[in-house]
Amino acid sequence: MRQSAKDFDRVLEFLQGEDLGQNQRLPPERELAERLGLTRNRLRGSLKKLAAEGLIWRHVGKGTFFGARPSPASVQDLSELTNPKEVMEVRFAIEPEIARLAAFRATGRDVVDMQTCLDKMDATNDWSDWGFWDGRFHWTIAKACDNALMVLLFETMQASRGKTIWGKLGDSSRRNERKAEITKEHNAILDAIKQRDPDQAASRMREHLRSTRLAIFGES
Repeated sequence: MRQSAKDFDRVLEFLQGEDLGQNQRLPPERELAERLGLTRNRLRGSLKKLAAEGLIWRHVGKGTFFGARPSPASVQDLSELTNPKEVMEVRFAIEPEIARLAAFRATGRDVVDMQTCLDKMDATNDWSDWGFWDGRFHWTIAKACDNALMVLLFETMQASRGKTIWGKLGDSSRRNERKAEITKEHNAILDAIKQRDPDQAASRMREHLRSTRLAIFGES
């Protein structure tokens, strides 16, 4: 493996292991380079690639931030004003339509990115790593719908999930069994998007959310 690829994997592993929130600022370059044992030039090469893939974004004079660059409107964390059940209701309201639009509008690059997320999920046994790519898969579908307002609504919903309580709810689910179910459900969604079948994509996303709600809340 080339050194640049090793550096990239090291930085990516750091980001996943830190359990960073959406739009959370990363440590300064000097500090991050020291923590990872990289020169600043090698670190910058990896950060540039991560930014190109939409995993981080950079603001001159303010720093480097985790996640996708915010939409022009501000994404707000409303977790203190809502609860997980309300967030799930919002997911039912918007994610099937997001999947429907993605079936119409996803580019070849979008489809490759979705498949990469599923491959990464399949390749890891680490729960936090798996969860990172799970969220990334859903965000990639949102990006592919090519509707700025829909993406903003999705990102606001994601930011409002409430990391602590959602983490505890995730711990209570049938992890290994549920992971196998999610793999099947995700692949069905992606297959529908690949086939450019909007009704099927929406239906399969709805089925996925229904089984997720059952696993977390015990409600169908």
